[in-house]
Amino acid sequence: METLKRIETPKNIGIVGLGNLLLGDEGFGVHLIRSLERQFVFPPQVELIDGGCLGLKLLDLLREKEGLLLIDVFLADAPPGTWRTFSWEELKDFGPAQFASAHQTGVREALFLAELEGLKPKFFRAYGIVPERLAPGTELSPVLASQMGPLIASLVEDLTSLRFEIRRRG
Repeated sequence: METLKRIETPKNIGIVGLGNLLLGDEGFGVHLIRSLERQFVFPPQVELIDGGCLGLKLLDLLREKEGLLLIDVFLADAPPGTWRTFSWEELKDFGPAQFASAHQTGVREALFLAELEGLKPKFFRAYGIVPERLAPGTELSPVLASQMGPLIASLVEDLTSLRFEIRRRG
């Protein structure tokens, strides 16, 4: 993992939760964005984005933002609820279908197109979590719901390391 203290603070950053809220754990990224909105106050340079099934529209965000944090489910031979972070290069090298889930065009494909256009942000990190249930339903499985707090803590730590001031509500 890159040392954030050496990275120049991006002038703006988007936190994008990807997923389909109607397919259980597939909606994890969007649920996380909603949880962040309820729990924290962010400075104007930090935009929380319900990315839904963003597909190639991710390129528009890469044109607008100097930094980007993505949250999505990924398919892996690991127990449900396992999560990790990915750099730009790691995500590009990841298997083509593993981050596509229910999105029309996968995140990985969007990153390749972004590089062709010279759109690589100053800071990029993807947070991926292995789903337990990708079936019709609007609730997260208990195992993914239990990982929401630790993943949010890691994301907030990354933002504060980039020198963005994040405050808890209340």
